[in-house]
Amino acid sequence: MEENHIDEQFDFKKELFKYAYYWKYFLISTIIMLSLSYIYIRYTNPIYSVESKIKIIQDKDKGFMLPANLLLATKSQVNIENEIETVRSKRLFGKVISQLNLTTSYFYKGKFRNTEAWNAPIKITSLHNKDSIFKSFSFNILAIKQGYKITLSNGKTNYIKGTHVKTTINNIDLLIEPNSYAYHKNDKRELLVQITPFKYILESLIAKISVSQVGEDSQIINLKIQDVNINKSSDIIDKIVDVFNDDGINDRRLVNLKTVKFIDDRFKSLTKELDSIESVKRDFKKSKEMSFIEADAGLDITKKATSKETLFTIETQIELSNLLQDALNSKQPTILPANIGLDNVIINELISEYNTLILQRDKLLKTAGKENPILKGLDSQIEVVKNNINESIYTYNKQLKIRQNQQQFDFTKSKNIVLEIPSNEKILRSIERQQQIKENLYLLLLQKREEAAIAYAVTEPSVKIIDYANASLTPVAPKKIILYLAALIIGVLIPFIIIFIRFAFDSTIKEVNDVEYKKSQIPVIGEIPFFDEFKIFKDKNDRSVHAESFRILSSNVNFSLPLKEAGRGQVIIVTSSIMGEGKTFITTNLALALASYNKKVLLIGADMRKPKLHLSLNMNKVDRGLSTYLHNKDVHWKDVIINKNPYNENLDIIFSGTIPPNPSNIISNGRFETMINEAKLEYDYVIIDTAPTIYVNDTFLIANLTDLTVYLTRFDYTERRLIQYATTLKDESKLKNMVFILNGITQSGVHQYNYKYSYKYGYNYGYGYGYGYGENSDSKKGFFNKIFNKFKNKF
Repeated sequence: MEENHIDEQFDFKKELFKYAYYWKYFLISTIIMLSLSYIYIRYTNPIYSVESKIKIIQDKDKGFMLPANLLLATKSQVNIENEIETVRSKRLFGKVISQLNLTTSYFYKGKFRNTEAWNAPIKITSLHNKDSIFKSFSFNILAIKQGYKITLSNGKTNYIKGTHVKTTINNIDLLIEPNSYAYHKNDKRELLVQITPFKYILESLIAKISVSQVGEDSQIINLKIQDVNINKSSDIIDKIVDVFNDDGINDRRLVNLKTVKFIDDRFKSLTKELDSIESVKRDFKKSKEMSFIEADAGLDITKKATSKETLFTIETQIELSNLLQDALNSKQPTILPANIGLDNVIINELISEYNTLILQRDKLLKTAGKENPILKGLDSQIEVVKNNINESIYTYNKQLKIRQNQQQFDFTKSKNIVLEIPSNEKILRSIERQQQIKENLYLLLLQKREEAAIAYAVTEPSVKIIDYANASLTPVAPKKIILYLAALIIGVLIPFIIIFIRFAFDSTIKEVNDVEYKKSQIPVIGEIPFFDEFKIFKDKNDRSVHAESFRILSSNVNFSLPLKEAGRGQVIIVTSSIMGEGKTFITTNLALALASYNKKVLLIGADMRKPKLHLSLNMNKVDRGLSTYLHNKDVHWKDVIINKNPYNENLDIIFSGTIPPNPSNIISNGRFETMINEAKLEYDYVIIDTAPTIYVNDTFLIANLTDLTVYLTRFDYTERRLIQYATTLKDESKLKNMVFILNGITQSGVHQYNYKYSYKYGYNYGYGYGYGYGENSDSKKGFFNKIFNKFKNKF
């Protein structure tokens, strides 16, 4: 466990060093991002948050509440989600936009940013329908003494006289007038006016406004908007609250208004119905000759009884008159009953006179005879009175008959009227009941109308404002700390991602582990740093990093060679997979390094296709060389040796010579093997610079003559898959005793991996990315290199 933990620490350190090499890019990227953040903060309008809180007022329950409901009385019956959706509705926001004229925006121009002017000194209103503007347009306007100066987007300028004027821009009629609510004294700045379609403003406002519930069981709603202009945001929030409140009030008023309207309509029909009922009642009473049924009923009953009594009296008088007449017409005149009850005064007087005459006659009859003239005179008088009485009775009876008939008619009529009283009462009661119902309904509706009118006039608000629109003291955006932190992170992240992608897609060798292929077991005997200039191991007393690196390489080569036979030198070939891996550079310096130990070294340029050995030694190219020897049997190999060079007297050189048309054929003719066998007897080391193995098979033709095959790889150049290819050559015994050299390790490579291999050179030489033969790199030591040297020494 402990070893694994240590390995993990090493791996992390390796990754850290791998990216730390590019610290300049991280620094530059971070500075750029921080600078951009500063510019953005400096020239971006700050955004403030404006909030308002309102409480939704619950309709009070006016009805009777059961005890069970009293337990739930404290819980809100308001559906806050519905109220929030109502607040955010397009219908509501549309009213806000129209009332605040948000489709028209005003700006004061600045050098780097425009400042929105809320309540600008000039007010511009579109006279068209809100849906008639389909595209945004803008223009500049300036108030002058005579009126206004308008500059269109195409540069055309118009002058308009007057303060309250109408004009047409982009086929849109506009009303231009001073804003009496805005303070514009000495404000002569030009305004940029932008007219935006209603639907764009509506969608933008819906996106800006945040409406949320304060708590889960709360009836308080929080309205928030984030915008540049605080005054504009405050007015928008307050207007939303006002419109929402008015909307709720109008909803409640709408019920009362509809109630009043319904009652008014009902009054019209109810009045007609009442008039109809009263007309029916009037006609009924008129037809029945009624005023008040109770009084009329009593009067009719009394009238009936009176009629009956009067009729009885008349009938009695008739009977009495008949009795009196019968008594008067008897054979013997007798005294008639007086005061028998006849109501006729004349008859009663005549009866009294008749009785007097009868008494006188009876009295005279007693004293006088029948023939007495006085008696006869009395009889005559009596007869006259009798006739008068009969005549009076007849007349009286006639009168009584007439009265009887009349009274009988009146009685019958009164009787019928009395008999009709229940029916008339029922009909009248029904009419009066309908009348009373209509009157009660009329009064009820009248009361309800008054209640609805009062409720309409004193409708309570639908919301209670907890906090009016209040802006934050500090901007909510851009947030400097977060922005700078994000810039710092992005500044580090951008080069990191680029480098990471580069590493991910870079399949070249980046470390020794890439060379030491896990299945190959081919050792790496040397790690050669990259040099800005093509260096030559010139002086055996040289103590530079270049010299020390090749001394170490030469020592490792000696350790890699098999045991030396007495009196025979050892053959080393230097090859690679492809061109450009520094094969000739390594071969040249390795030969000079071995020669610096007073060893006899023969350096052979066996790459006869693209020879560069003369370039690496900075010597003139000669036509006589290895190709001359191999091709011409009359030439001995010693004849093509260059035994004088400006570097080391122990070094002899055989250049490749003239490039032959068939290098493989002449290498395989046997003369090369002869030369090697003879050279081994005279030199301690025979070092052969061969051709790359992938392109041609020249190297394989002489591989069996070698004691050590130095296979060259180059940092950040050789593909990792070529290591597997080289391993295959070893496994197939095409190359003998193979060892690897990692060439051209740049500063990044050293710093990434020197901690693992203890390969520290002091880092006093320059690094670069390219490797050339005598070519100078553009990279130079400077300020950043000095800083980096101080930085890396800490590790």
